[in-house]
Amino acid sequence: MIGKYIILGVAAVWDARKGLHDLLNISELLPKEYQLIVVGLSEKQKTELPDNIIGITHTNSVKELANLYYVADVFVNPTYEDNYPTTNLESIACGTPVVTYETGGSPESADMYGISVPKKDIEKLIRTIENTVSMKPNGIDIDNENTVLNYVELYEELNDESSVHDECSFSI
Repeated sequence: MIGKYIILGVAAVWDARKGLHDLLNISELLPKEYQLIVVGLSEKQKTELPDNIIGITHTNSVKELANLYYVADVFVNPTYEDNYPTTNLESIACGTPVVTYETGGSPESADMYGISVPKKDIEKLIRTIENTVSMKPNGIDIDNENTVLNYVELYEELNDESSVHDECSFSI
């Protein structure tokens, strides 16, 4: 797909609460140089997709999924309700920025390496996608090595602080 920006959407099950309708809407509104790939669809959902979306059924291949995250310019998660979306974390782990709605735990997981926008704001979702992919040829640069080092440093810092406190005591 040379010359196209790859936008990836992934869910275990695509339904209204995961924002499938919003992905369908953005596919109609994005310029032609964007290619939307949606993973986790049922066979029936695949047959109902417009021609400009590549639909993939659920995959159990971690390698295949990681490759899709890796080649994507941006991961879009238009979820309407989610506790702490694993898909956001998977995308970040593969170096792909996240654009998601401000719902549930999405902002906490995505705002470090992406952007969250107000729920149902399709126009802002599209502008954010376009801005994200235009920042660099391959989206936002995520320095995985420094990220890991920062987490280790934070862990050690928190571990040192917790050792000062007495053990928790409670009874069941």
